[in-house]
Amino acid sequence: MSKRKKMNGHSILEKINPFFNPKSVVIIGASRNEYTFNGILLKNLLEVQYKGKIFIVHPYTNTVMGVPCVKNLDQLFNQEVKPELAIILIQKNLLQTLEILGKNEVKHILIETDFSQVLSNDEQIIIDISIKKIISKYDLKILGPSMIGLIDFQHLFTSSIIPTRSHIILPNRKEKPQSGASFMAQSGGLTGACGWWAPDQKIPLAKIIHIGKAIDISEAEILEYLFEDPHTEIILLYLKEIPAEYNAVLSKFRNKKPILYKYVGKPSKTEQKFKELGAISVVNYIELFEFAKVFLWSPPPLSNAVGIIGPSSGAINLIISEMRNQEIHLANLKEENRRSILENVGGSTCELGNPVDFWPPKEFIGTQVCRVYHKSSNTLLKDPHVSALFLALEFFTEIEFNFTIFEAIKEKYPNKPIICILIQAEREGASRILEIGTRLQIPVFINEVERAVRSLKFLLDFYKIN
Repeated sequence: MSKRKKMNGHSILEKINPFFNPKSVVIIGASRNEYTFNGILLKNLLEVQYKGKIFIVHPYTNTVMGVPCVKNLDQLFNQEVKPELAIILIQKNLLQTLEILGKNEVKHILIETDFSQVLSNDEQIIIDISIKKIISKYDLKILGPSMIGLIDFQHLFTSSIIPTRSHIILPNRKEKPQSGASFMAQSGGLTGACGWWAPDQKIPLAKIIHIGKAIDISEAEILEYLFEDPHTEIILLYLKEIPAEYNAVLSKFRNKKPILYKYVGKPSKTEQKFKELGAISVVNYIELFEFAKVFLWSPPPLSNAVGIIGPSSGAINLIISEMRNQEIHLANLKEENRRSILENVGGSTCELGNPVDFWPPKEFIGTQVCRVYHKSSNTLLKDPHVSALFLALEFFTEIEFNFTIFEAIKEKYPNKPIICILIQAEREGASRILEIGTRLQIPVFINEVERAVRSLKFLLDFYKIN
């Protein structure tokens, strides 16, 4: 028997995969108006170039957005068609619709309609009980209701009822599915925004998830799925509450993958246990994505000893100050590397050779500064006592240099993290550093010295445990 958790004879991957990568889908309640929630879902699906077969159930028209329709589900099943996934966008005849889907062995169903807008609490309880009876009767797997939907960047599928952006989603997809970060939030607005929003450096995304009320499949099951999902390298969570079941999942998969979370609820014993099991709490929301790029792009550091190259004692001291808080220290260089730094760099570098402070440069031009960073980076990274490198840059036009020199440096030292901090950079130069850094997969932090240092601390802690 597979080591993966079995549920009614199926692994968690087999149970959940059809929600993210269905071979075919039937949409019940799609609207001809592409600017409504019911219309946006189909529009999104077409724009991301979903490759599976789409079926539309619509009683009053023959096509919606160019997709042929059937009048009802009976007509669809009379054609001996069995979609792998059904998406329900309307509440009308919901229980009857679920019965028909169940009888025709359509097992995976997304309910995206929001009951709370039209039903009283008592009415919601009654319909919940009825849905659960149908789930049990036909062994259905249901996500929702009241969900914003999902985006799968690898397989080009979305059930989002908020606009996605195909020009963002499509470039994420290479010739073969790529791995990345998966983001699940207890907020429809935040998950929906990730269809088009991106931080300063675009990170590879695997999945975005909002499952709403979770009448059947729970968030904890989705969390377990993400641990098993081969395309999810790091898990990001926005949480208003932490279900106790989360801790059971983390106990099972402890430290298999990094898990970063932003919690906005009240302190609790459940959250404390969540941390003890390895979940990493970030200070603010943006850090979910800023720290994700460090985990995605950086190799495991071997120790907490680092090298620093900076343009001034001010920039360097900002880094060292936060290093003290995070128990990261300067590496002591081997004698030949210390001499090499002092003889070739100059500036205000101290006798230890680390950190490298090249101010004032011998020449006030970018080519000279480029030589400093090239020589210093190679010397520090080849030193066995240096496990990671902080690059502080104060860019202005006169001393701007071609950041692509770090492509060869990264290839030469693939086992040591390089983290860049832009301090007081002119806008145009900063945009180039971000673009090149993203292409080279070097994390760049803009005026966020403390955040950059903490990102390395989190990386150290995760790999230390492992």
